[in-house]
Amino acid sequence: MSADAAARARVTATLLRNPAALYEKLHRRGPVQWSEPGRTWLVVGYAAARMVLRDTRFRMPGPGADANWGEGSKHGEFVRSLLLEAEGAHHDRLRRILSPAFTPRAIRARENRITSAVHGLLDDIGPAREFDGVAAVSSRLPVAVVGDLVGVPPEDRPRVSRLCRAISTGGGLSTGAAEQAAVDTAITALDELTELVGDWLAAPERLSAGSVLAATADGSLLSRVETVATVFSLYLAGHDTSRNMLSALLLKLATQDGLLARLAEDRAAAGDVVDQVLLGESPLTFTARVALEDVLVEGELIAKGDPVQIMLGAANHELLATGRSPGQLAGVSFGEGRHVCLGAHLARLEGTALLTAAARRWSALTLAGDPQWTPHFLHRGLDSLPLKATWRD
Repeated sequence: MSADAAARARVTATLLRNPAALYEKLHRRGPVQWSEPGRTWLVVGYAAARMVLRDTRFRMPGPGADANWGEGSKHGEFVRSLLLEAEGAHHDRLRRILSPAFTPRAIRARENRITSAVHGLLDDIGPAREFDGVAAVSSRLPVAVVGDLVGVPPEDRPRVSRLCRAISTGGGLSTGAAEQAAVDTAITALDELTELVGDWLAAPERLSAGSVLAATADGSLLSRVETVATVFSLYLAGHDTSRNMLSALLLKLATQDGLLARLAEDRAAAGDVVDQVLLGESPLTFTARVALEDVLVEGELIAKGDPVQIMLGAANHELLATGRSPGQLAGVSFGEGRHVCLGAHLARLEGTALLTAAARRWSALTLAGDPQWTPHFLHRGLDSLPLKATWRD
């Protein structure tokens, strides 16, 4: 590795551990600014971020016309049916169909199942004093919870997780710019997932009762392509962001003196801790939009067709720095407007269930090594989290 590459690697590692310095630098330049290296607008102010996220004059970028996943391609309809890509009446219809499964009441009805899943993972750790919090807990819990909610048969959940990961990391979904080999891998995975979903729908008795798939299995609400896109959207979004949030909660438990004891005494405090972590450690650091017309934001003219990155982590950091109390306790961690995260209530419940179970089962939790961050700033999270627990008798 060259000296320049090594220096860049050190900067990246520092940024991933603590992006506050970057956020402070961005805020000094103003709430909306043009990034010449990225050829995009950066929206870093809290008020500006909320405005852009809610404004219908901005939309998700979508694949380009010449993309492997673009208009007219074999899998173009799949991309247009993704919740984060669909717009207008199509998007509204998808959310109307899926929203009943994500209401606060519907999520509360799953509390016992989620709590049971958390305790099952802690049981799997057994009497071991040291373990990796990411591998043992935060990467496994979302797969179980989202798999149950979507309706994926338990025996197929690891396979679905692998396929969704391959589709996502295979590249080309947004720009079509990935290497063709990576795109081919993603398309193969999507074809396999499509076949697997077809098998489930042909045997609806295998689907979890009350799940999204069980409610739409007859095909009257969602087309086959929309069903596959829904499985992918919910599985991937519920896994990545929840894993990062849960890892951050475990890190906080291990590094904040007295927190575990406070949670053991006051279980109602778990919800506040979840919101604090979401505000301070946004699981998704930014999201993208494109201007559909000229829009003036905080004195800056964003022209029609200009790309925009809404820096969710930076916007939340402004709230932390100023001490203001947001209307939403987690700031813009779950987005806002028509693309606000459907799974916000589910994510909070996963977090509170983990904290409550940890306070019940552990009397102490400390780091057993250095946490390792993923090398991706978009989905900022931990790759590994060595922990040492003292179990209650």
